[in-house]
Amino acid sequence: MEATLNTHLYLKPFIAGLAVIAIAACTNPKIETAQNLDIQGQGAVAEAAREYKRLAHFENQVMWDNASAIAFSEKVIAAANGEPLATPTGSASTNSDIVAAYQTLNAMRARGGDQIAPKATGQAIARLDCWNEQSSEGFQPRDIAFCKDGFREYVTETATALNAAGKDISDIVPDLKSFNVTFPLGSTMPVVGSNATLNEAAAFAARHKNMRVVLGGHADKSGSRAINQRLSQARADRVASMLRARGVTDAQISTIGFGETYPRIVTPDGQRSTGNRRVEIVIGPDKFL
Repeated sequence: MEATLNTHLYLKPFIAGLAVIAIAACTNPKIETAQNLDIQGQGAVAEAAREYKRLAHFENQVMWDNASAIAFSEKVIAAANGEPLATPTGSASTNSDIVAAYQTLNAMRARGGDQIAPKATGQAIARLDCWNEQSSEGFQPRDIAFCKDGFREYVTETATALNAAGKDISDIVPDLKSFNVTFPLGSTMPVVGSNATLNEAAAFAARHKNMRVVLGGHADKSGSRAINQRLSQARADRVASMLRARGVTDAQISTIGFGETYPRIVTPDGQRSTGNRRVEIVIGPDKFL
């Protein structure tokens, strides 16, 4: 009994200390402000703010890392105000991989990543700042790997979406391979002669391991926006089924319907354009960085 009592007496100051730390972490005004924010919207900045908020909560409540919780909370507040922080900071700012990652992400955002792939770009922003933050601390390899791998996955998704929209990003990501097929007016079946392109695309995907295939469907401006949106998605879905028939696995394929938003050839509203009735087939590594 005496030994048990002495053990309890010994642990009591330690437990009290932990309680003080936990309370101190929870009552920091920046953390409280960030956790109380109701973040609305579907844009890249709002998505980044939501991920920062989740990271701040995890650092505060699970890891009891007050410094990281405050750092992520500051980013929540900045992003919620439309000002995501996308520059390397702290000791990790000299890490060449992290510096290159920020340059790549910012270049993609300049090409329209926020608008074309808002969720992936927002997640990439937050995960890259997370990679930077955890690398600056330098003693949590699992957390560093979680943030780095998440960034690589989401920035690759942004890259392929940009390419599928018809944006040339070969200077940013040279490893992506693009093909395209065009369509008759109002049709979801590619023009005669497209089989050779589809065969080549399927063969390319088969020759390389861990390839993802993103199909961006497009329409010209000869119909209404609503009809063209549905038509572009149907075209992407049709090409997906044709590639599956050629051995590309369903897990590799994702489709996006862009409607008439990203034409190859700029035309007046209502004008037909074979070059704009297309599906961009983008094939690249699962993670390119």
